[in-house]
Amino acid sequence: MTERADDAQLATLRAFTFLTSLRPDWGGALIVACGLSAGGEQFSIAANIAGAGFLAVESSPGICRAAMRSGACDFIVNSVDEALRILKNEIRKHKPVSVAVSMDEAAALHELLERGVQPELFADFGEATKHAEAAARRFDALGAIVAEFDSKSALGLDADAKLDEFTTDRGLNLASFALPDAEQLRARDAELLQLVPADDPRRRWFASAPRFFHRERPPRRLAYLNSAERERFGMKSAPL
Repeated sequence: MTERADDAQLATLRAFTFLTSLRPDWGGALIVACGLSAGGEQFSIAANIAGAGFLAVESSPGICRAAMRSGACDFIVNSVDEALRILKNEIRKHKPVSVAVSMDEAAALHELLERGVQPELFADFGEATKHAEAAARRFDALGAIVAEFDSKSALGLDADAKLDEFTTDRGLNLASFALPDAEQLRARDAELLQLVPADDPRRRWFASAPRFFHRERPPRRLAYLNSAERERFGMKSAPL
């Protein structure tokens, strides 16, 4: 998925759809990731939309601050203890929250493992260090899904392959709506929200994407739609 990281909305939509291919609702679940650059920021937003508690291990304070400005991060802390306190409170209430712990990756991962933290999913958007790989193996042994986004190793689940399988099975193709102004984008977002049933995980995307992607120019919205939904909007041509 990292080859699309230059398109933040697309990268986030793909990451969100990948997450919902694994489970429709991530409320009450913990996701841990290394790195908030090279796709990590978009993954943080996707985890938030999916309803998860998200912990990013990121050693660069500047990258953490940039993630907070973009809305990808709710809190920046300097200790694992403080991060877990925030996450525990919100996860217990099944509320999404994104926390970045700004400290050395090896030290943070060591402390997480020593404290017996068991995420439902682990991903590495960093430099594929030996510490991250060792943590991935430990988390995998504990039953976590280790998601592989750019084929750094053969350990994890291939996120791109899983996403392609999921969208193909459901007849979903990428649709892009370019609108002339923000008012018409809001109207289209409302239409998309009403398009799918209440139990469809895509409603989370339609409800939340406007909050994170309202500054793009020209205004646009990306979505995965089936053939009948595409036809409703007169989209009979081949998908992107």
